[in-house]
Amino acid sequence: MSTPVIDVIAFPAAITITTVTFGGLSGALHATKRGLDPIGVFTISLLCAVGGGIIRDVLLQAGVPTFLVNPQYLGLAAVAAVIGFFLSGLVRLVVPLITVVDTLLIGSWVLLGSEKALAYHLGFSAAILMGVITANGGGLVRDLLCGEVPSMVKPGEWYGLIAIIAAFIFVGMVGVGLPIGVAEITTMVVAAALRIAAIRGRWHTPTAYDLWGNLEARMTAGVEESLRKRDETLRKNTQRFSDASRD
Repeated sequence: MSTPVIDVIAFPAAITITTVTFGGLSGALHATKRGLDPIGVFTISLLCAVGGGIIRDVLLQAGVPTFLVNPQYLGLAAVAAVIGFFLSGLVRLVVPLITVVDTLLIGSWVLLGSEKALAYHLGFSAAILMGVITANGGGLVRDLLCGEVPSMVKPGEWYGLIAIIAAFIFVGMVGVGLPIGVAEITTMVVAAALRIAAIRGRWHTPTAYDLWGNLEARMTAGVEESLRKRDETLRKNTQRFSDASRD
């Protein structure tokens, strides 16, 4: 099955400005909590705002990353960094709003990655990967620079998993020939619904579960139980033999 070539989704300027700003504020707050200096706060703010797109464009060799072509992104990240550095208490008040924006648009970031991969004639697996990276890349680099285990790979509320599911849905719908508009809307709605459900239901990804270790423990326990029963049987037989000899 050939890979379709599609146009990359374009968001209205208001949505782009809102998401970049809130992403930058989220990154600035993360940095100030860890005591970074102004350069560190600006760097983390910028990466949270556009980091996923940077990684996507570099991997796709799509020319100059979008944030360099549009200096507005740098300006928004700088403003967010200044606000976060001097008014971190104020930023904490809008954290619920940041969460709402992120929840509603997680599917959009998946689309920006997956659609651009398809536009560059890449296969479906690459499109899924690009969708996940675009949605999670900023947070991934942020955590690495802050010396932390990336939240994407730690047990916690569904986020990276939602991006994976959304990317599979979009690429799967495109693969079976459904209209792009239908695939886009479905992806955004499903991703937002899953994110809301994960937050309200406190759905968390699990830690690793060692099936072999569990099986091994059961086998060991079974062997020990068999040996115990054998020893008990031998003891009873010996006692009976001794009693019979006395008689």
